[in-house]
Parts: sequence; structure tokens; C-alpha cells
Amino acid sequence: MWDLEPDSYGDVSRNPEKIVEHVVEGVSPGSIILLHPFYESRRPSIESIPGIVEELTENGYRFVTISELLEYES
Repeated sequence: MWDLEPDSYGDVSRNPEKIVEHVVEGVSPGSIILLHPFYESRRPSIESIPGIVEELTENGYRFVTISELLEYES
């Protein structure tokens, strides 16, 4: 199950920088970040993805598929 869903917070979801901040502050090893970038109204989510990837990569996180995460968690 995901543990970060910035799109659910109106004060966060309208601003790409706030989405990045929300994710970076709330992430922990094994976190699953849920965004809904496939809707045009979710343009801020789309715009936040490069910042999320950059910030988390700089903080030592790496991105894996759910299948890889589940294998690691077992």
C-alpha cells in the first residue's frame, strides 16, 4: 500500500514545489509514492516528478518497481 499521496492534500496538490516538499519530508525507506499524473488537471503532479526524483536521488534513495520492493521486503 502507498504511504505518500500528495494529490490528496488540496493545499499541496496545486503546487509542484509543495508536492516535492511533501514527498521529501514524508518519505522513508520502502515508501510508495502515489501520484495521479494521467489527468490533465493533475499537471502539478506531472511537473513535480523531476524534482521528486532529483531530491530523493540526492538523498540516497533509488527507485524500484513494486515487484522489486516486495522481493526486498520479504
